[in-house]
Amino acid sequence: MDVRSILYATFILPTIALATCTCATIPLSKLLTDSVQCQALTSVLGSSVVYPNSTAYECSVSSYWSQQEQLISPSCVLSATSAEDVSKALRVLVPKACKFAVRSGGHGAIAGIANIQDGVTIDLSALNWTVPSADGSLVSVGPGQRWGGLYTALDTIGVSVPGGRDSPVGVGGTTLGGGFGYFATKAGFACDSVVEYQVVLANGRIVNATKDKEHDLWLALKGGSNNFGIVTNFVFRTFPLGEVWGGDIYYPVSTLDQQLDAFHRFTSNPNYDVKAGLIHNFAFSPATGPMLTNQLAYASPQENPAPFRPFTSIQPQMMASAQVMSLGALAAKGGSLSPNSRQQITFAVTFENDLDLLKQVFEIWNGSTADVAAIPSIQWTISLEPIVPAIAYQSATRGGNVLGLDVPRQGLVLALLSATFNHSQEYPTVSAAAERLSNNIVRAAKAAGAYNPYIDLNHAASWQDPIASYGDGIQAFLRRTAGKYDPQGVFQRLCPGGFKVN
Repeated sequence: MDVRSILYATFILPTIALATCTCATIPLSKLLTDSVQCQALTSVLGSSVVYPNSTAYECSVSSYWSQQEQLISPSCVLSATSAEDVSKALRVLVPKACKFAVRSGGHGAIAGIANIQDGVTIDLSALNWTVPSADGSLVSVGPGQRWGGLYTALDTIGVSVPGGRDSPVGVGGTTLGGGFGYFATKAGFACDSVVEYQVVLANGRIVNATKDKEHDLWLALKGGSNNFGIVTNFVFRTFPLGEVWGGDIYYPVSTLDQQLDAFHRFTSNPNYDVKAGLIHNFAFSPATGPMLTNQLAYASPQENPAPFRPFTSIQPQMMASAQVMSLGALAAKGGSLSPNSRQQITFAVTFENDLDLLKQVFEIWNGSTADVAAIPSIQWTISLEPIVPAIAYQSATRGGNVLGLDVPRQGLVLALLSATFNHSQEYPTVSAAAERLSNNIVRAAKAAGAYNPYIDLNHAASWQDPIASYGDGIQAFLRRTAGKYDPQGVFQRLCPGGFKVN
């Protein structure tokens, strides 16, 4: 079998096999007795509340990205269609002390982050509108919209927003966790472009938070996640964008030194081209062994732009797919490599851009592949993403956020693990290997004097605390803000999914 065939079988065929949601009727063994809180919800919201053994319920549960989330069975699911639905739901659930989860795109890797066993899941998938302003400078977006749908709609009017890289990922969770995309150097994190949030508070009150009104809530939502209320609409400021140039290039590990030297220079360049977005990956599967890949994106339809030539000139290349396309098409390409219904583990570690440390991180990761090599379906990938001063500048000019990032002149590197495999019985082995890998990278970064405490919330592991990584002062601000808008601690006590300020 040649290299292209192996890559196709390893990364593309699983997508074809797993991408279809069948919405089959749930087995009777999973049938749950209607809870009192679900019956109360039904009395207020009618057929928007769906139960086990119904097609609508199974469609919701089976549409989560990770298998871990699909295996959770809520007592019922509320398919909300408006902020008013969410308000009514909280007015029913909170007085009864009913635990609940909130789901927009459902793309989390941690069991229970957006679903709940024997509680109520509030599904915001139907809040999926995209409504640009007349001049296209602003766009109202529902939390259930996916980045692919948003980009495709905005492509038609020549604008975009900073956001997720993969088409199926939901706008809501990504944005509330920060949201680091290809063009953060042009417009900051996804949260930085939000000029208004519509939020349903724990008491059911609907408020609009902007820089000038409910400013503390507006700021806290820029990375503070689901600790303050349920966001039912985002208003983003757009930036001009036409077609882009982007795609993937696969290389053998024999090119490692050239790759890391180019990555280090790219990230530390004081004249960084803000149109350029890059991810460098160390990728392993039992079928291919270790390999290197680059994901490239340039915010202009320019073939092989200058910032990427140090990468595109590296030979040999096993496969290359970069071309001019819309951002929606680029996001669809990324999403096609990450199908639903598989076990998922992620983590995030940040360190300063240091060439020797980059080489050490590769050796640590390469050694860790032995821990998972016996799992036939494993895909074990570390992604290196540059965080350059231009990103911090864009964040600051848009009013700031709560991520606590202080970017040095040479830049930072965000290292993300993506571990994907087929069977839940393999989870303990993979999870233990992932935690060892995370600890070893942190240890190496600290030994090099290059460790940065920032943990990307959207990729954090269950054993990590991204809110604490923002810094003591910011964490205290988030706690005060949560106490002001949710004095009973509803989103700390009754909504257990996600990372909490307390």
